[in-house]
Amino acid sequence: MKYWMIAAIMMVSVASFGQDSTYLSNEYAKAMAVYNQAQLYNDIEVQKAALYDMLVLDPGDSSVMRTLSEYYYNNRRYTSSALVAMDLLKKYPGNMVATEIAALSYEQLRIYDKAIEYYQEMWLKLDDNNILYQIAYLQYSIKRYEEANTNIGILESKLKDDVKITLTKQDGSVQEVAFKAAVKNLSGLISLDQGDKEAAKTHFNAALALSPDFEAAKMGLAEASK
Repeated sequence: MKYWMIAAIMMVSVASFGQDSTYLSNEYAKAMAVYNQAQLYNDIEVQKAALYDMLVLDPGDSSVMRTLSEYYYNNRRYTSSALVAMDLLKKYPGNMVATEIAALSYEQLRIYDKAIEYYQEMWLKLDDNNILYQIAYLQYSIKRYEEANTNIGILESKLKDDVKITLTKQDGSVQEVAFKAAVKNLSGLISLDQGDKEAAKTHFNAALALSPDFEAAKMGLAEASK
């Protein structure tokens, strides 16, 4: 999983628990101990149950909500991860981890317009070119070509020649290519979608000039040449 912000390990402290009751504090500590032990034994179902116990005891615990959303996402339960992330954002507006989980979850659910909203929030705060590329690609996927081209223009003005990006190939493996090549390839896909095969071939050839082994650009050029 590609995270921009998310930490892999949950850090929970009883000191952060906002209840005065000794009983509730003890119950929270017990649930946390169960979680930690289950983590050692890689028992994800017990981990989830312990997280729910902690969340019931302290509904405002952002670290528990964050970890629960990560649990659901990592186990491909994207609807649940999105719902937890949305609840976390209601309690803590602007939380970047929750924003990222929401973006990733909606993308996996193929609700691309919602994914774009959350990726845009991330990009405005982080100014990360990888995020902007993801936004442009999703905009292309739902035929919002004008917006995608605008973001492509922003990327082209910012990218340096030596910057790379890792993309997934058709067989599921990954390939590192020049970031500028990826942007040219995306421009080619947009042109091809709009029926302009000559413009598409120009973009795909430009991508291959930068990264000759770029699988997606080769496939795009073959399609545009038919």
